[in-house]
Amino acid sequence: MSGEAYPNTRKYDRVAITLEVNYKTELDFLNSYSRNISAGGMFIRTIYPLPEGTELNIKFAIPEIKADFSVAAKVVWAAKPETGSAQEESGMGINFINMNKEKSKILQDYLESKKKG
Repeated sequence: MSGEAYPNTRKYDRVAITLEVNYKTELDFLNSYSRNISAGGMFIRTIYPLPEGTELNIKFAIPEIKADFSVAAKVVWAAKPETGSAQEESGMGINFINMNKEKSKILQDYLESKKKG
């Protein structure tokens, strides 16, 4: 299912950024890159998106502000390679689950600074 099939109901604005993302499920440890991020989640580019509802633990760093993040997340939508197009690449949208308040504030402040230019 594609995130484009539904109206944009995002709670947070997204900022385009490529970050290395490591994620772990019950069975695998995987590595990929983000396309964008918000205070509530991110899009992870991958030709092997996990099924919707999959819970995972992700780790990523924002080198610009020297901040590391480790947070539980859940796949909320996935675009598989056969459904991806030039406008919509293969990957998965994830929501962060219970991010630490301190880390959440750091991420929100960073994203606000990027929006202001």
